[in-house]
Amino acid sequence: MKWLSIVPALITIILTFKTKKLIPALLTGIAVGAVLHAGSLLGGLSSVGGYVIEVLANKGSAYSLSFLILYGALSELIAMAGGIAGFADKIGAKINSEKDVLLWSWILSLPTFFNSSFHFIAVGTVMNGLLEKTKASREKFAFVLSVTSLQLILLIPIASANIGYMVSLTGENLETAGMDGNPYMIVARSVLWNYFSLAMVFLALCVTFFSLGFGRIRLGKEKEDDLTKAHMERQACLNRPIEEYPKRVMNLIVPVVMLIASTVFLFWWTGREKSASFFGAFSNADFSVSIFTGAFATLFLTCVFYLFQKISLGEIQAHIVRGAEKVLGLILILTLSWVLTRITQDMGFSGLVSQRLIAGMPKFLIPATLFLLTGGVSYTIGSAWATWALMMPIAVRFSVGSGIDIAVMAGTVWGGGAVTDAISPIAAQMAGLPYGRHFVTTLPYVLTGVAIAAAGYIAAGLLLL
Repeated sequence: MKWLSIVPALITIILTFKTKKLIPALLTGIAVGAVLHAGSLLGGLSSVGGYVIEVLANKGSAYSLSFLILYGALSELIAMAGGIAGFADKIGAKINSEKDVLLWSWILSLPTFFNSSFHFIAVGTVMNGLLEKTKASREKFAFVLSVTSLQLILLIPIASANIGYMVSLTGENLETAGMDGNPYMIVARSVLWNYFSLAMVFLALCVTFFSLGFGRIRLGKEKEDDLTKAHMERQACLNRPIEEYPKRVMNLIVPVVMLIASTVFLFWWTGREKSASFFGAFSNADFSVSIFTGAFATLFLTCVFYLFQKISLGEIQAHIVRGAEKVLGLILILTLSWVLTRITQDMGFSGLVSQRLIAGMPKFLIPATLFLLTGGVSYTIGSAWATWALMMPIAVRFSVGSGIDIAVMAGTVWGGGAVTDAISPIAAQMAGLPYGRHFVTTLPYVLTGVAIAAAGYIAAGLLLL
């Protein structure tokens, strides 16, 4: 049975690679895995519902999906209320060069880091018109936008949808493996071991401050005839809803300050009974509860704040629903990924991989191997969150079998999963670039980041493990 546990994941990866459609591939992998595990067609298919209920009833999974809905709704509300457009007006006069455009893309990460999709849309919308004004390279902007939308966010372990999901996923897998440890502190320590994200941030900083360019990104300015008519129309549609509302920068700043302040306060509040000191309480906090409650409170107070500006309740409700609808696809992908993971775990997949690989592999190669394996899966299925869900159980098994700190293993999984988002269709769209051009100009940086990370893991394995 253990050898058969490879089949569902393998089918999912192959179908995703061939069709580029993740949801049908996941459904197929789940169906095949359930039938193989049950030993009969009807028995297998009828067991899928039980797995779905099991993953949705899990506390960590429920919080993760709730994070997505709340952050999606909050992002849409801020855009609706003119917060993004207001900020664009405030900083427009300060930006006069390509370097200014790229530098402000970094600065804007501070108020938009809580949601990577919101960061894409907010920064892309603010900077798009300024690209024309400064004649800046759209290729470089798309690359920096991709890096600041996920790689940078993964290095900020506080009050974001990504961190909330990572904490929940870590806690769930620790519990399954019978391991002790504070999930949040493991995620926080794993930042130092996420060599890929660190490498990509370093490369993007070099592009920003020193105009580093190799490969086709050296071509610099985007030619106008590369922008198709359909693409320009799509850009106009993206910007139009935001421009219809009053431009009020406080409608961005106030919700972000509330989100950060409430989340940090709740970190202390949920851990205060276990430690008298602030930092002691912080390390003992219930992070899933804190992040969820902070997001919920911020969404509620933001609605009240906008009501006082005479934005109608109907308008607020419509955009909350619209924001939630935007994350439904990701919610479905995550749910199916969790179901596939549960089925393959029941078939013995994690034990098979860890036993076979660890038994014949030098210890110093384990982090690099897990990173490259995760990066390959990430590139194939096209979703960082789904990749993390599939690979985190293996990382825990590797940690148990090899004795390597779980934070090291987690860092390799976060970095490997982020490979797929280093070249982003959304970044290309927001920069006004055809995706093919963004792919060609960004790929050399991604490959460099992968090489740096792999070499770093091997070096760390030789020196520290």
